[in-house]
Amino acid sequence: MAQQIPRNAIVCLAQKTRATFAAKSLINRCLKRILRLRNICILVSFLISVIFLYKLSFISNRNIGQCVQNKTTLLILPRTNIDYDDVSLDVLSLRHQIQQQPNQTQDIQVQQLPHQHNLKSSRCSKLPSTLVGRLDTDKNLISFKQLGLKFQHLFNHGRLQPRDCQALQRLAIIIPFRKRWSHLIVLLNNLIPLLSRQQADVNFFVVEQSSRSTFNRGALQNVGFLEALKLGQFDCFIFHDVDLVPLNDKNLYRCGDNPRHFSVALNKYSYSLLYPGYFGGVVGLSTQQYRDINGNSNLYVGWGGEDDDLLERILNKGYYISRYATDLSKYDMIHHGMDEGNKPNPFRLMLLAMARVRQEVDGLTSIQYNKTFTDLVLFTLITVDIDNEQLLRASPEYIQNMMATTTEKQD
Repeated sequence: MAQQIPRNAIVCLAQKTRATFAAKSLINRCLKRILRLRNICILVSFLISVIFLYKLSFISNRNIGQCVQNKTTLLILPRTNIDYDDVSLDVLSLRHQIQQQPNQTQDIQVQQLPHQHNLKSSRCSKLPSTLVGRLDTDKNLISFKQLGLKFQHLFNHGRLQPRDCQALQRLAIIIPFRKRWSHLIVLLNNLIPLLSRQQADVNFFVVEQSSRSTFNRGALQNVGFLEALKLGQFDCFIFHDVDLVPLNDKNLYRCGDNPRHFSVALNKYSYSLLYPGYFGGVVGLSTQQYRDINGNSNLYVGWGGEDDDLLERILNKGYYISRYATDLSKYDMIHHGMDEGNKPNPFRLMLLAMARVRQEVDGLTSIQYNKTFTDLVLFTLITVDIDNEQLLRASPEYIQNMMATTTEKQD
């Protein structure tokens, strides 16, 4: 007779079998969850990559129509019978000419204010009572002679100063420029009254690049900085695009402990910040800050990339960006097409990727140029001849090799 298995053993075996199946089931469920979690991680990584590539494309193409924008919001200047953008220096009012013709102010409404020969020893207020807040852009086009006559009472040898107190800082406003005289008229016609209400001490430097070479905005800013310091001791440098007009005089043109971004909200982008790392348009750095970062790069020949490169230089030196509130930092951008001689720079993304590596050897310490000065009533015109090819040849060898490789691939 077969030996009978004890009932307790059968129960124990059944329990072990159930436990084994339960363990296997638990393992299977865990594996499925891990696979599901892995798929989710892959999906999240894919979405992050897509967002990053979209942002990179958006940054690199934001001004050539690749981003969505409403062109009807741009400030369009009225048409006139005068082609202001082809104006020659013959119509610009030199300082000695304007002083010899005081009787021409009869046709222009001017509030006569005394020159600032005897400033009081008291410091100007941090928030002057003369500020009014929100402004509308005055887009009337007048001649440079009328502009000089309108504001000459505020200037003393090309310098705008407060009448009855000492300004908190001495400012140099650097305007990179080429063939946009109509924009310059509108900018100065709006900016001078604003700075006067801010009780600012200002010299304007319009840095014009000769038409023989591709526009190099970063190099022009470096030239403006170096040449301005030869003419005076400035506390703060504000680099100002010629087509941006501020809309609030409480947007105080001053420098602080960190570089400041003034033009936060443009009409072109529905008065909102283009992207968190945007540092273009109108920016301000103290003299020491601009020296610390070695100025702008000289290698961005053509449109694009120099603003982002400047931000990399600032962050690399331990600074961060300060901004006023959006309501105070609104600007109107004057409508214009793509400038001749300012085509997109095909190397801009490559250069940006190495911005911090070449910071010490590319900037104020490597700029080369020739210049001429013209002293005007309201600003100093610095005409600059820049040899972009020479600047590129003077760049580090690894940069030249990378550009050569990129060019070969494009060909």
